[in-house]
Amino acid sequence: MTEGVEIAPFTPGAATEADLIGYHDVMLARQETDRPDEPRLSYDDCLGRLNTPFPGFGPVAYWVARTDGALAGSATVYFPDGAAATTALAEIVVHPRYRGRGIGTALLREVLPELRARGRSVVEGWQVTRGSAGDRWAAGLGFRTVHTVVLQLLLVAERDAAAWTVPVPPGYRLRQWSVAAPAELTASYVLAREAIHDAPIGDLAVRPPKWTVEYLRAREAEMREQDVELRVVVAQHEATGVVAGFTEVELHPHRPNWAFQRDTAVVSAHRGRGLGRSVKARMMRWLLADRPNLERVYTGTGVENVHMQQVNHQLGFSTVRTMIAVNQEITRLEETLT
Repeated sequence: MTEGVEIAPFTPGAATEADLIGYHDVMLARQETDRPDEPRLSYDDCLGRLNTPFPGFGPVAYWVARTDGALAGSATVYFPDGAAATTALAEIVVHPRYRGRGIGTALLREVLPELRARGRSVVEGWQVTRGSAGDRWAAGLGFRTVHTVVLQLLLVAERDAAAWTVPVPPGYRLRQWSVAAPAELTASYVLAREAIHDAPIGDLAVRPPKWTVEYLRAREAEMREQDVELRVVVAQHEATGVVAGFTEVELHPHRPNWAFQRDTAVVSAHRGRGLGRSVKARMMRWLLADRPNLERVYTGTGVENVHMQQVNHQLGFSTVRTMIAVNQEITRLEETLT
């Protein structure tokens, strides 16, 4: 244990107000240092994320580090299931005021036994800003950079809405839904979702899931349980009725004026017709029709996926930061930290 540092599990629902304020202080300071493109993180936003963990990544556990009575850092770990059940998705954050004292390393050392106990063999992190102190810390511990993503942002008030008036390519029609896919499109939509496997994702240990009707319905149910609104726009091929492409957006309850653009993909046989841009443009028009106070839309795109980055730029997105994903085997980390 690093001298003067105490590490303990953290349960948001049972935390004291002082601890919640301290947690917010850590996250706010990290944001201002590593994510200056984001507006100032409010206390309510911070608590909202604790109460609404990212859906789709399994159970989540938290730890905090204290020094001199102050909350100085935190570890957040998701435990995905299915094909990713041997991987832990971790984010370790240290307040800039306390960096360089070994607190992040102490948090990692404390967390590893729990990861072992849950059958994990790899630690992977997706929230590292390239060139940040976290990037340097991870490299120093032997983490490998396995994927690079450009984070793109659309500031609604600064863009001309004409960019979202995009014609539907001949031979296709657009359909849209929220909450759950309509029964008559479910099977075809599930097949179209498999097109996301063509997107470059480097050497990530957590791979995209195998899409089935059962997985889709379970994912939709999880979104409803967390009060996350899922919206989907698809392009349907008129001659065959199949879903040829899609895009999806998540709207989280603690940030009603933000939207998170998730997967967008076009089935290989239907590429080159502008379907990706068309479904994304329809999504923007739909969002603004009943969320006129929408302020910003975030999306992440693999650095190799130049085509999708260009589509996003055409719709008004700007690249604001580069993020890296890192991972390492737990056995290697244990050797390093011994």
